[in-house]
Amino acid sequence: MANGVIIAGAGPVGLVSAMDLAWRGIPVTVIEKRTDEAPAHPRCNTTSARTMEILRRLGCNEEYRACGLRSDYPNDVTYSTALTGVEFARYHLPAAGAGSLAERVAHDGGWHSAERPHRATQFYLERVLRAHAQTFDLIDLRFCQEVVGVEQSSGEVRVEVRHTETGKTETLTAPYVMACDGGRSDVRKAVGIEMAGGYTGLGRMQSVVFRSKEVKSIMEGHNGLGWMNWVVNEAGRGATIAIDGDELWLTHLNLMPDQEEVTPETIERHITSVVGRKVHYEVEHTEIWQLNRLVAERYREGNVFLAGDAAHIWPPYAGHGMNTGIEDGISLTWMLAAVLKGWAPESLLDAYEAERHTVGEKVSRAAEGLAAAQIEILGSVGDVSVLGESGSEADCARKKVRNQLVMRDSVQFCPEGMNFGLHYDESPVIAYDDGQPPAYEIRKYTPTTVPGCRAPYFAFIEDGVPLYDRLSQGYTLLRSDDSIDVSGFVAAAEGCGMPFKVIDIEFEPAAREFYDKALVLVRPDDRVAWRGDAMPSDPISVIDKVRGAGG
Repeated sequence: MANGVIIAGAGPVGLVSAMDLAWRGIPVTVIEKRTDEAPAHPRCNTTSARTMEILRRLGCNEEYRACGLRSDYPNDVTYSTALTGVEFARYHLPAAGAGSLAERVAHDGGWHSAERPHRATQFYLERVLRAHAQTFDLIDLRFCQEVVGVEQSSGEVRVEVRHTETGKTETLTAPYVMACDGGRSDVRKAVGIEMAGGYTGLGRMQSVVFRSKEVKSIMEGHNGLGWMNWVVNEAGRGATIAIDGDELWLTHLNLMPDQEEVTPETIERHITSVVGRKVHYEVEHTEIWQLNRLVAERYREGNVFLAGDAAHIWPPYAGHGMNTGIEDGISLTWMLAAVLKGWAPESLLDAYEAERHTVGEKVSRAAEGLAAAQIEILGSVGDVSVLGESGSEADCARKKVRNQLVMRDSVQFCPEGMNFGLHYDESPVIAYDDGQPPAYEIRKYTPTTVPGCRAPYFAFIEDGVPLYDRLSQGYTLLRSDDSIDVSGFVAAAEGCGMPFKVIDIEFEPAAREFYDKALVLVRPDDRVAWRGDAMPSDPISVIDKVRGAGG
């Protein structure tokens, strides 16, 4: 297979990127250190609605939705002194199988998408993505291999790969390389890109994945089932997350300053603390990690590009580390495909860092702020033992904490703005006008056609098909007035070989609320590239601008 792109890392970011490239006709080689059977650690326990839109396009969203919590398992977020302790706040989220639209709208705002977030861990997602990636003829998925060297010259990247089982090395070459190999990225280090940001000052965490058939019945017999169960008591602050809704659990607990390693004793103390009593369990996985906020100084070195944790790391609040990384990937892959297929010049690739680096900064600071806010709220009571006591003083403390959590912490569990509301404000390949995008908020999302924003979602009235299911692999012109002759755009796109499609939406009631311009040009990544109420005087210049060939 001729190399189009080499991807280091077969986690969710690398696999989705590989599939998007292959879907666009670009051959890909994926290098992964782990074996083809090695499970992922069950981190990232929410897959965003935006990621689900991407999986839908690649054809594996339904298979993934069948994984994780069963459809009737409550998605509630709880706060208590322990699973057997006093619950002082609960944030209700509908189960995946909730049939009532009213229930969904009441708690998740309705979501401007054909997809909803999915409460399932990366543990399941990687299994689905690995299996689906192997159905693409253009993907060469190589396990038990690691990148040990990267060199560039004359528009070519040479990657030295070592087989972890045999020790043998070989050199692969490709025009472009994507580093999707995590926070300790070998590729990022090889090309000399530094991370900036430092520690958040929010501490270190111990995570334990364990099996226990007792925990579910304990929850049912005390405060009731929850998906994410935050715990604060004298032993520390942490959470227990339902992985399969039956016997598999992930729990985090902040470490004491002098605690440097995981031991059977610390695990026992950890699980007993969050549950509130001793239980029988089997440990599946443990790790210690730091609450960092780090963003790469740049996302590109020559023809090597960073995506996902290789480019940014932040506290796992609002669940957008992996999800932001996946959108990094598909924001780059359409550009790489356009260049490799010849309908865009290499200058298009300059837009990747201009667009995504700002996103990394914004989301990382939002996640850091959420972590700091929660710690501040839970720490505001002073002696946390009062939260488990009886009496008016304890009631007052619990009410105060509960109200603050509802106001400030609950936004992370319904972050539609973080899913869809980020605007690309300094892209060289977006034709901006005088429209101002809505302010970025974690929870609130306001659909708009302002260039640089996500094209507003709607479903076609005739058959209910979502807009994104009909968009071109290239650019799509949405026309609200079919009397406008758009042949100039069509000819300009044909002239450079750009995939191009025109969709008339004049008689789509659901579109009228948001599409306030007669013409809206949508990019392959679903963002608005240009809009207007009439054809531009020079349509070629607009097409050149959005494909990176304009001045």
